Amino acid sequence: MKVFKRLLIIILLIAILYMIYYLYAKFNENDMSFSNLLSPVFSGNTNNVITLDNTVSHGSISISGIEDSSTESTISFKGYNYYYDSLNSYSKIFYKKLEENISNLTKTNYKIDYGTSFNTLLNESNGTDKISVYFQAAIDAFFYDHPEIFYIDSTKISLYTKSVSLLGKTTYYVSIIPENNANYLSSAFPTEASAKQAIAEVEGLRNSLASKTSGNDYNKVKQVHDTLINMIVYDTTYSRKNTHNIYGALIEKKVVCEGYSKAFKYVLDYMGIPCILVGGTGTNSSGKTESHMWNYIKLNDTWYAVDLTWDDPIVVGGKTKNTIRHDYFVKGSITFNKNHVVNNRISENGLDFPVPTLSLYEYR
Repeated sequence: MKVFKRLLIIILLIAILYMIYYLYAKFNENDMSFSNLLSPVFSGNTNNVITLDNTVSHGSISISGIEDSSTESTISFKGYNYYYDSLNSYSKIFYKKLEENISNLTKTNYKIDYGTSFNTLLNESNGTDKISVYFQAAIDAFFYDHPEIFYIDSTKISLYTKSVSLLGKTTYYVSIIPENNANYLSSAFPTEASAKQAIAEVEGLRNSLASKTSGNDYNKVKQVHDTLINMIVYDTTYSRKNTHNIYGALIEKKVVCEGYSKAFKYVLDYMGIPCILVGGTGTNSSGKTESHMWNYIKLNDTWYAVDLTWDDPIVVGGKTKNTIRHDYFVKGSITFNKNHVVNNRISENGLDFPVPTLSLYEYR
């Protein structure tokens, strides 16, 4: 009988401890939401008519505050994930899990669970501030590296943390959830079915475009450059839903500079030719400086700049210029940086990312 009573007392104590643990978990949850994290940086309101004068140089800017403590090499990817390599180990955890769940991002109320991966960080005195910075850096890099994720609204991606305190020790659990527990989809593709249909459309056109290229990498890049320029019309309204993405470029065929640049990277990624997005400012022939986006590509282990938007035929003096220009095709820094200045900060609340050093001269 005494043994039974002791056993009963032990069971009751365990139950009480469990209830305490459960209540702590319930009362120590907190939600970190990064809504409107990536508001559009590039308005696309850029005049295509430019002249080459007033050289502007820019220095090398390094990632501030996120030294890389990881020794691992670049993760396996289908495209060219340049910005991933600039992240620290914590940001890479966010990034890799997002990449692993790309196919699930179209699902309603889908949760990406990181468990206690950030527990050590969050137990530091300024851990909450750090994790918000590292999360922002991961989101910035992820969407710059993956233009094919055009159907996702990055502002709907929320970081959620739950803390459980017991006997003076706090354990943190982290996950990513969609805003308002709905989905991550943009308003242009509000359902999983519409997103998948759009994905199939852009993949089909990309595959067709890539299959028609031939020759060495330089010739292939030039063919993609010319084909996209022939296909796309610059969006002077700056207000269409898909004006900043590859669907607007490849299917609707009307975008601003961001759409041109993302479409170029999307196709070259598929072809295995290193290409990245670069944001900054461009100064037009009237001396007006506005937000702009272009590309860097790597040929023969050397980086060159390409600006499809400013190579597109334009209206000059009331007459249409029908020939495709190559004024900004595989250029070096001496020419290109006269009117293009890199902004290493992708989003307003983010960090600075370094970009590759361009060749001084154009490709020969």
